[in-house]
Amino acid sequence: MFKNIRYAAPPVDGSIGHSCVQAAPNGLNLLGTGNQSPIGGVINQFLGGIPLPVFSGGSEDCLFLDVWYVYPIYVPGKALKASSEKLPVVVFVYGGAYVFSSKNSMQPELLFYDGTGLISQSGNNIIFVAMNYRVGAFGFLAGTTMENEGTPNAGLWDQGGKLDPLFSKAILLSPAFEYMWNRAGAVQKTFEAFARMTGCASQGLMKQQYSGTFAVGPTPDGSYIRQLPVLELSTDNFWNIESLILSRTTAESNVFVKGLGQTDSGFTSFVDAIFPNYTQAARITDKIGSFYAVSGQSKYKSQTDRVQALLRDSSFICNIRHLTDSFGDSKVWNMRYGVSPGAKLGGKSWLENLAALITPGIGSLISGISVALQSYFTNYILTGDPNTNRKIFNLPPAIRWNHPDSQAEQISGVVSLGGWGFSTIRYTQDEKTACDFWRDIAAAVISLGGYSPPGAVVQQSMVDVRDPSMKDNGGNR
Repeated sequence: MFKNIRYAAPPVDGSIGHSCVQAAPNGLNLLGTGNQSPIGGVINQFLGGIPLPVFSGGSEDCLFLDVWYVYPIYVPGKALKASSEKLPVVVFVYGGAYVFSSKNSMQPELLFYDGTGLISQSGNNIIFVAMNYRVGAFGFLAGTTMENEGTPNAGLWDQGGKLDPLFSKAILLSPAFEYMWNRAGAVQKTFEAFARMTGCASQGLMKQQYSGTFAVGPTPDGSYIRQLPVLELSTDNFWNIESLILSRTTAESNVFVKGLGQTDSGFTSFVDAIFPNYTQAARITDKIGSFYAVSGQSKYKSQTDRVQALLRDSSFICNIRHLTDSFGDSKVWNMRYGVSPGAKLGGKSWLENLAALITPGIGSLISGISVALQSYFTNYILTGDPNTNRKIFNLPPAIRWNHPDSQAEQISGVVSLGGWGFSTIRYTQDEKTACDFWRDIAAAVISLGGYSPPGAVVQQSMVDVRDPSMKDNGGNR
């Protein structure tokens, strides 16, 4: 294994491997459904105030990567000898809402990102690379000043290379982001707010955000990201790679939504915090409120459910639907992950869920689930098909994973991992109607702001726009 290699430097170990500067999201819901009770709300507020190492520290000198293999040196031996044999290289890009985490998260206590499970199951035929990239304001400041004088989306550039496409296949686990819309308006104001701050400015940006929203993240800049991803997919502006594995978790958005004290005005404030003023004036935000209404036969039982559904559809679930639609069912495998941690358990309260986690035997089951899940991923990496040598004789067994059918309102043929094992389901949350609605919202807001790239304007029926490309200048060239 080689550790802490500086980007583009000789491949030698380094004793220094700083994480990038971190910031904690504001208002995390750490108790899931338990946060909706008064006592749960108090406990959640207390837990949210405890400083955690994963959210702190870091350095601007942080662009390091690790190359993992299983000792003895089987994999690098094959890779470095003069041979025509090629080995797949897995490049792991960690999550963390674009504001925290690193390749060393929780190490040395927990080896989250070492890749040894995949390498072992592959028979030492995989090279695993874990890398840092800049997060928070240092990675994702954008706006017109950055477009003209800097590099927007630096965190994405850190992950890039010089040969396109950068990869042949991809496994996307909960692909999520908050829409950053108004390049010359709200996004530019965020840059200006950061420039005025001193000291821990990245953390300061997050603390001033409306609870559950983010100051920075991947942002259209007119060049590297021309417009919102769903619109790029809709205009076929993407690399048509071999295939994708797409996974989401149950209750995915709950961690970002406070469960206690939600009101109708709170819902409106949440929407207004995400959308620029010109969308409010054009009554686009009113359309969002109507779509997620709590009245009559509504499926939303409370304001909390309403906010969670809004965030789930706009920032999480519909990304899976849009990617599936664009690449086609035959090039995609869909999964729902429902094993805690990572999703809510089946208990009626957070106390019941905690009890379930410490029940004897749960640890063995979760270990078996990990083995089966890793077998899917390993086979996909090696052969392009997760079924090739999946762990059938395992507890639980890895069932056959077929391609989905996304033609109906809900996607069927989704492999569900939860409870006591794997099953195939029709997923009830990524509804076509809701995802089409958010595609229209994205097109309307981008066009209304004048940011649609010429020749790539996505049609919509929300608002009348005379010049959808008025402010698009191609970004920083």
